[in-house]
Amino acid sequence: MQLLVLRLDYRSSAIIEHLQRQLRQPNVNTALQLPHIPLLAFEQTAPLQLKAALEPIAESTQAIAFHASDIGFSKNGERFYLQVQPNGALDELYNSLKLAGRGFQFGPELHWPLRIPLINKVPAPFWGPLFARLALEFNPLSGTGAALECWSVIGDRTTIEWSIFLDS
Repeated sequence: MQLLVLRLDYRSSAIIEHLQRQLRQPNVNTALQLPHIPLLAFEQTAPLQLKAALEPIAESTQAIAFHASDIGFSKNGERFYLQVQPNGALDELYNSLKLAGRGFQFGPELHWPLRIPLINKVPAPFWGPLFARLALEFNPLSGTGAALECWSVIGDRTTIEWSIFLDS
C-alpha cells in the first residue's frame, strides 16, 4: 500500500515526537511513525508513477498551515491522535490530490477530518492513564505541512519512496 502524507515542519514534528515518547510503553520495540497527516492511500501503485501524477500539484502548493487542539482516541487500532481542524487550504490540497490520483487504485478510505497519529496498538489497561497523561502534556499546536511524501507500507514496515517540499 502507498500512503500519501503531509509531513510537518520541524518545530511541530519535535513537539509531536516528544508526545509520542511520553506515550510510548516500556519494552515496546516498534518504531514510532514520523509526524505526519495521512491524506490518501493507494493499492498496488508504482510510487514513481504516482509522483509524476501528483508532482505538479505539490510544486504549485504553498506550505499549508494547520491547527490541532483536540486529542482523539480510536478503539479501532487502539490509537491516539491529534484532531486537525479543517481549513480551506487543506481541503483544497486533499481534493486536488484525490482528483489527480483518480487513475490509480485507491486503498482504504482515511479519516476525514484529518488526524495526526501519535501512537497505535495501545493495550486496553493503558487507555485511561495514557489519555490523562496526554491531556496534561498537550497544548494546542499550530504549524505547517512542509512536504508531500509517498510511503510504502507493508505490515509494520514503512519506506519513504519520495518527498516533494512545498514552497515556504
